[in-house]
Amino acid sequence: MNSNGLKSICLNNKFDHLELLVNLDEKQSVLKFESHWLRFNCQSGKSREPSTGERTIVINNVPTDLKIKSAMMENDSIRIVWDESSCQSDSLIPIEFLLNNSPSLSSIDFDKHYLTLDTIFFFDYNSFFTGDIRNEAGIFEWLKCLAEYGLCMVKNVPTKENMLRNLVEMIAPLQRTIYGEMFDVRIDVNPLNLAFSASPLEFHNDLIYYESPPGIQFLHCLKFDESVVGGETLFVDGFQIAEKFRQEHPKLFDVLTRIPASFQKTHDYMGRKIFIQHSKPHIVVNQRQKVIGVNWAPANEGPLRNSTRDEIKAYYEAYLEFNKAVYDKSNITAIRLNPGEVVCFNNRRFIHSRNGFKQPKGSRHFQGCYLTMEEFKSEVLALEYKLKNQKKDDGIDQAFDICRLKLWNFFSNY
Repeated sequence: MNSNGLKSICLNNKFDHLELLVNLDEKQSVLKFESHWLRFNCQSGKSREPSTGERTIVINNVPTDLKIKSAMMENDSIRIVWDESSCQSDSLIPIEFLLNNSPSLSSIDFDKHYLTLDTIFFFDYNSFFTGDIRNEAGIFEWLKCLAEYGLCMVKNVPTKENMLRNLVEMIAPLQRTIYGEMFDVRIDVNPLNLAFSASPLEFHNDLIYYESPPGIQFLHCLKFDESVVGGETLFVDGFQIAEKFRQEHPKLFDVLTRIPASFQKTHDYMGRKIFIQHSKPHIVVNQRQKVIGVNWAPANEGPLRNSTRDEIKAYYEAYLEFNKAVYDKSNITAIRLNPGEVVCFNNRRFIHSRNGFKQPKGSRHFQGCYLTMEEFKSEVLALEYKLKNQKKDDGIDQAFDICRLKLWNFFSNY
């Protein structure tokens, strides 16, 4: 949103907050900004180091009872003059910054797009390039879709080993895990993980025993012969089933947000001893109680710790009921990947599994890798910012401002 939406500024009679009257979606709204919020979000060179963007305000110099003396428009910004109790005489905040970062607007409930076969979007690998040049607009549309829907597909990726690395490194460096940066999913005589066998896999999030598990996962189908029976990849939208679980079992939902499960990985991997353990609840909610993450990996669970007998009893009642929701057929989407296709999905949101398979003649071979959620979000916003500025050169920036507002607040939920 641009500064043209601002209609008026009002300083309340207690001098502790500003009220802005703005036009939002053809309706007038009042946005309130507390004095301390305004002080700590000053964007002038007095409060932020221009070269790094880091805040330089000395917190000890900001009084608890911070009063606004006056506020006025100054070009496309609002200049705030603090009363004499503050160490700094004024602050300068762009109106666009206020509109795009308003605490009032950030509480808007944005629609969540839940997964069905009809809502799986496909992107052509070739659309990410114009000749030998990276097509940033095409890449942004792919990543924006992945951010909003949590799952999408890329087709026509060359079926050569490590082509997945080329695709994903267009976004950011790969996340290194105990399995390295890339991993192969195919039958191994002595598998170090059930995924490296023909056995069915239970629904799970990958590497959930990490304190910060992978954010985005990619699986590239290199080979999937028609003679292979089974092997479909199954997905459940964790956000969707968690919200439904809350409606149907509110007390059990609360249990799974409070009592932490114990996730662990202990084994030998290529001569290296692995001991990883982390505790976290199965359902993660933000301060407004919106579901922002699901942690589900029965094969990697250890004993509950630091819980009373009553808590353990309540936990397993909720755990078993939630498992029923995970395996409810109405919640499951099955995908049989074709060679050259890559499925990309949010590992904090989607729980996935695999049907067991038989390959009497042919074979099934995938390669996979991960990105951290931080790297993914950063690149989406960086591309959006760059494209927005390109649009400004053409005099068209309204849509990109609104889009940025939605993405920025969408990401703030994670």
